[in-house]
Amino acid sequence: MESVDKFKDLLDREGAKGLLTHIKEERKYDWIGIYVRKGSKLVLVIEIGAPANHRVINVGEGICGLAAKEKKTVVVDDVSKEENYLACFPSTKSEIVVPILRGSDVLGEIDVDSDTLNAFGITDQEILSNAATALSEAWDKLDFRI
Repeated sequence: MESVDKFKDLLDREGAKGLLTHIKEERKYDWIGIYVRKGSKLVLVIEIGAPANHRVINVGEGICGLAAKEKKTVVVDDVSKEENYLACFPSTKSEIVVPILRGSDVLGEIDVDSDTLNAFGITDQEILSNAATALSEAWDKLDFRI
């Protein structure tokens, strides 16, 4: 499994988009993106895959907003059973959102959608958490144009 240090090295070489591309290819994810928190909004700044329908999400709204509000990873095995779900793609069946934290502040989050039910397990959570930690540590050097 990729460590925080491996992800930090990848960030140094290829930036955040390169990091997401690597994770998507290694894990065979259908879509992956980074939302950056701007006040009470989450703004999509990087996506690997088809263009998402939701480019700006309110904190507290949808699965992404829930993860930002609660400052914890949210895994949804079947999005059709979630009342608070915002569909970025009609094909999505499951989703994981991992906040990028600095202390208790939410800087942003990694969002991953899958066209398969129950797509995300402990390994996915650990890999994405390591990536979020690497992003947090490199945050001030990253250039997210919003």
